[in-house]
Amino acid sequence: MTRIDETTRNPLTGHEFRFFGHRFRIVQSARETDDGALGIEYFAPPRANIPEHVHHVQEEQFQVVSGRLSVRVGGQELILGPGQSAIGPPGVPHTWWNPSDEEEVCFVAGIRTGLDVETMFETLLGLTREGKTIGSLPRNPLQFAVLVRHVGGMAYPTGIPSPVRKALFAPVVLLAFIGRMMGYRTLYPHLRGPEAG
Repeated sequence: MTRIDETTRNPLTGHEFRFFGHRFRIVQSARETDDGALGIEYFAPPRANIPEHVHHVQEEQFQVVSGRLSVRVGGQELILGPGQSAIGPPGVPHTWWNPSDEEEVCFVAGIRTGLDVETMFETLLGLTREGKTIGSLPRNPLQFAVLVRHVGGMAYPTGIPSPVRKALFAPVVLLAFIGRMMGYRTLYPHLRGPEAG
């Protein structure tokens, strides 16, 4: 990942998000790097995991700062310690988990290209600042569906067969369609803040 000048950060950089015991903060904006990489410092609680998934076009990199992180990429399992890294290439199933029962793991995740993910986080942050969320999730189910549909376009879980996944996801697709017809979006330029331009 390319490092950026600390003085050029946008309002999203440094903000901490929390979801179901996981917490992470944006440390590098995709808009401000040569290679379009979004950098996320991630703190995963003991036994935390992310189900196996595949990114259509994005590469996901993991570099451990402290603790231990287990990863499986293309069926190969690794346990990473501080300073070690792994990459989940586009189209290759990968997952990660914290194998410890007691210790949090801290790692930096790099998503390349990360602009779509960054846009979603900018929208969540803006909606939070406007009081339109419960925790970090949109209060309005149509807005929530539009964002979930956006994420579904970037990656999919491997543990659910495609026909079942499509059937389960159909209500979200319908709600997202209605939401977009009613003006809900993934990106609201006014929510990015004046410094983001």
